[in-house]
Amino acid sequence: MKKYLFILAVLAAGLVSCSESDDATEEFADWQNRNETYFEQAYNRHDATSIIKKWSLDASATSYAHTDCILVDVLQSGTGTSSPYYTDYVKIYYSGRLIPSASYPAGYVFDGTPFSELDKDVTKPTEMKVSSFVAGFSTALQHMHKGDRWRVTIPYQLAYGTTDKTTIPAYSTLIFEIELVDFYSE
Repeated sequence: MKKYLFILAVLAAGLVSCSESDDATEEFADWQNRNETYFEQAYNRHDATSIIKKWSLDASATSYAHTDCILVDVLQSGTGTSSPYYTDYVKIYYSGRLIPSASYPAGYVFDGTPFSELDKDVTKPTEMKVSSFVAGFSTALQHMHKGDRWRVTIPYQLAYGTTDKTTIPAYSTLIFEIELVDFYSE
């Protein structure tokens, strides 16, 4: 009997030592504040030419909050001169990620299509209606030309807002790399 009690005690001690420690970092701790701070700092680093106000039905608006904007870093300029409309369809390569976190220093990649030239030989671009994306993504597309490749930072207010979306926590600033291959009307 003592033998069994000893074995149980050793097993119990092993289980306790394998549990999470108190210094473990929660991946999305203080997530709203971290995302608001990240976007605010990014906004302050961008100049006026790389900040695009969300398309709005109210053309008479004279002021807006910085969270009504997306931030654009042009990675490659295309050759087109026109941009897709909200009702158009686009063909794009893209990747979407969250802001950097403990486990993902470059940001967790939650969606996308391959970007390398090798991948483009075997992978078709994503084809969707501009209106089917979150507001910030749609806004970017409506300013892009064929061949443009942009890194777009979208505040949570123009993304999924205060709602969790599958692998995207509520209050997430989204960072997309988007390449506009083509667009058309139906």
